[in-house]
Amino acid sequence: MGVDDSSQVYRPAEDTWLLIDCLSKATYRGLVVEVGSGSGVVSRFIAERGFEVLAIDISEAAARSTRLNCSQLLGRVHIIVGDRLKALRPSVKIGLIASNPPYLPKENTSDTATEGGESGAEFTIDLIDEAEEFMATGARLVLIASTLGDVEAVTRHAEAKGLDVMCLESRRLFFEEIRCYELRKILTHE
Repeated sequence: MGVDDSSQVYRPAEDTWLLIDCLSKATYRGLVVEVGSGSGVVSRFIAERGFEVLAIDISEAAARSTRLNCSQLLGRVHIIVGDRLKALRPSVKIGLIASNPPYLPKENTSDTATEGGESGAEFTIDLIDEAEEFMATGARLVLIASTLGDVEAVTRHAEAKGLDVMCLESRRLFFEEIRCYELRKILTHE
């Protein structure tokens, strides 16, 4: 029997529920990928709607937790232990990427599940850069950001990459505002 390492996995919180609320209103097409599956509740939510989802997390403990949470849906939920989208072949095209990424500045946390880099935006910016090659026109990246991190750096970077940026919903907490953004790859005229 293995060691219980569930305490190492990001537990669903307000940001997770905000992401699920926004995904409940989304339309799906093509491959759905969750980056940072954590406990697996978001992947389970997507799979319960009848879609196949590729759940990716760098943590083996999170992959085990996702597997446990999605045990009745393993025909629809495929789990990969990996860093963001690095494990995917370049030929893969994704219709929707969902992520509640680490978004806190390094100075505000010592937890790798929540620390998104010096300003809190670095992980998300890297994810946007990686996602670009996998997203066909019309594909969307739905993600969570916090005003404790550099939200403006994230949105500026997405716009500079030619993505349409829309804040779908936000929630005010005691010390921050969490926002759910949709970044859509739009048709460009060259």
